[in-house]
Amino acid sequence: MFTVTASFLLGFPGGDFPAVMQAGLQITFNCLFLYIAVLPIIAIAARIPNGHLIGAVIAFVYGYGGMFAAGSMTLANLYPVTASMGLIGYRSYDAAVHWNPLLCMFSLLAALLIAAAFVATAKKGAAPKTAKKPKRVITKKGW
Repeated sequence: MFTVTASFLLGFPGGDFPAVMQAGLQITFNCLFLYIAVLPIIAIAARIPNGHLIGAVIAFVYGYGGMFAAGSMTLANLYPVTASMGLIGYRSYDAAVHWNPLLCMFSLLAALLIAAAFVATAKKGAAPKTAKKPKRVITKKGW
C-alpha cells in the first residue's frame, strides 16, 4: 500500500488506477495458481510424520526448477509453477513469450487432480503418526 501511495504522490508514470488494479489482480491470481501447483507436495508432506520440513525443501526445489523450465516456452507452459504465470499473462507484451493458456490450465488441473488423489487415498480417521521421543535417562545426583 505504501508503494502505491508513494507512486500516486510522486506522480510516477504508469501508476494510474487501472494499472494498479491489474497488478493487484495478477498478484492475487498468481498466488492462487502457485498454491494449486504446490498442493500435491503439501498433500504428500501431510502424510509424513513431521513432514513439514521435507515438504518445504521439496517445494523450494520444485519452485526453483521453474527457472530452468522458463528457458523453453513448451516447458514453461507445462511446468505448473511457470504455468501459473502463463494464466495471468506475465510478460505477454514480449514477442518472445508465447503462453498457451489452455496448456497452462491443463497443467494446473493435473496438479490439482494429483493432489485430490493423494487426499482421497489418505486413511480416514487414522491418528497421525508421531515421531517417538527418546526416553530420557535420569541421571543420579552426587558421586
